[in-house]
Amino acid sequence: MVQTELERIERLLELLHQSDASELEVETNGWRLRARRQVAVAVPTSPEPEAEQVQLPAEPPSVWVRSPLVGFFQPRPKPLQVGDKVKKNEVVCMIKAMGLMNEVRSPADGRVVEVCVEGGVAVEYGQPLYRIVEESDDETSA
Repeated sequence: MVQTELERIERLLELLHQSDASELEVETNGWRLRARRQVAVAVPTSPEPEAEQVQLPAEPPSVWVRSPLVGFFQPRPKPLQVGDKVKKNEVVCMIKAMGLMNEVRSPADGRVVEVCVEGGVAVEYGQPLYRIVEESDDETSA
């Protein structure tokens, strides 16, 4: 498959992710793509009585590292674990798709607080791979 076809597939999956549709099927130029996703259904609820508001400690801001495409998750040679520090744009893993290894980079400086997938597992477009609590350069290098 040529790079432009891969870009088209990525764009179609992005459109599915952003829409209210739960399924997409495309057939063209000898290839066929079928993608499905679960769509949350709103359940009407009765209003609950107002509860006393409790002030919870503020959780530091976090960001998700998400899969940029459909493929197979490959951790880096020394897999990230909870507590590991990462720098913005550092390669945190690879996604193998169509025989190509695609680097996935950290969107921010911080500390890994959640690892969502294991090596070799198939992942979907937009699927969370890691959650990172943002930290300043001073905190990350400490």
